[in-house]
Amino acid sequence: KRAADFILNKMRTPEGRLLHRYRSGEAAIPALVDDYAFLIWGMIELYETTFEERYLQTAIDLNVDFIKHFWNKKNGGFYSTADDGESLLVPQKQIYDGAIPSGNSVAMLNLIRLARMTVDHDLEEKSSKVARPFSTNVQQGPMAYTQLLTGVDYCTGTAYEVVIVGNPEAEDTRAMLRALRKRFIPNKVVILRPLDGRAASIDRLVKFIENHTSIDGKATAYVCLNYKCEFPTTDIDKMLALLNSR
Repeated sequence: KRAADFILNKMRTPEGRLLHRYRSGEAAIPALVDDYAFLIWGMIELYETTFEERYLQTAIDLNVDFIKHFWNKKNGGFYSTADDGESLLVPQKQIYDGAIPSGNSVAMLNLIRLARMTVDHDLEEKSSKVARPFSTNVQQGPMAYTQLLTGVDYCTGTAYEVVIVGNPEAEDTRAMLRALRKRFIPNKVVILRPLDGRAASIDRLVKFIENHTSIDGKATAYVCLNYKCEFPTTDIDKMLALLNSR
């Protein structure tokens, strides 16, 4: 949280654009594709760790800026530099996943996760367009594109939206979240809807959870597949069974 808040407070322009580096009290150089992609990834992870809505809102805002200035409108995917950044003879798009994944591969997974969280079908369509131009390369050497294929698996396989309704400080809510984190279920997003008045802010960002309520004031899980939710449950084992049922 300290690292994220430092970047958000010290490494952005007055208009909210991200900057590339900070040194001796000065932030400078327009951000590149990796800067946006990895920070958005971090914001999504930070939301699912703390469930502070401001991090999800920041991920959404940065992603809007990212698409506006880096998206290739003709063929899909993200250029390495912004449209108003350094002028290049041939704009580059990197997709190779080495020791560090490429910005495009990370961005693809960001797009699908944000799409599933906010029911934004335009983002979901863009996520598929990231991979499509590189399909021939991927078929020839899939081991060089492992992060990209993680996004492809999310788009084409079974993926869940898990909504937990409960008091964030209550032990039953924490136990439910711990159980989710102990299992390797990568193709999912997790949203926490607080029981009290704090639900209004997350409802504004995640429209499809507005009518999700708890059972008898207990922590309640909704396991959804393409926003079609199973019957809610307060039982952790039942929640996990629903996630492994397909």
